Amino acid sequence: MSKRISIAVILCAASLSFALTGAALSQTKPPPVRIGTFDSRAIALAFWRSEEGVKQTNGIKEEYEKAKAAKDEKRIKQLEIEGPGLQVRMHQQVFSTGSVTDIIEKIKTALPPIAKETGVTLIVSKWQIAYKDPSVEYVDVTAQLVKLFNPSDEVLKMIEDLHKQEPVPIEALSMDPNK
Repeated sequence: MSKRISIAVILCAASLSFALTGAALSQTKPPPVRIGTFDSRAIALAFWRSEEGVKQTNGIKEEYEKAKAAKDEKRIKQLEIEGPGLQVRMHQQVFSTGSVTDIIEKIKTALPPIAKETGVTLIVSKWQIAYKDPSVEYVDVTAQLVKLFNPSDEVLKMIEDLHKQEPVPIEALSMDPNK
């Protein structure tokens, strides 16, 4: 009978040991969630000063001149809305916290490698975070995204200066592209 009790005690002790080990393992903290953030103003500035951004703005100007030369009143009116509208959007993106979704779309295939390199599971504009849980680790990936637009030293200096300033509240920006 004592042999049965000893086996029962050993099995009970082993079960308790496994249970305690499992409880201890389940109490270890998981690694923190890492979120990649970027300053959308820097992304906008890098894009609009890039070859593609300049080509886009110049393209509208060229189309406008062609429409004027051809006396295409319908196209002139469209471009007289489109051009200033683009100017307002650029101001919102570069000087405030306007969405840069259209710009990020142009570099979306580069995001997964940047996420992997920086160990983040999500990349989002730092201006779009409504709440920050202290257990989450935030990683600034602005520099990696800016590089994708091959900025000149002049543009990098402008971005450095931009980081020293708070964004202009979007409602404080003029809707008049000439101001």
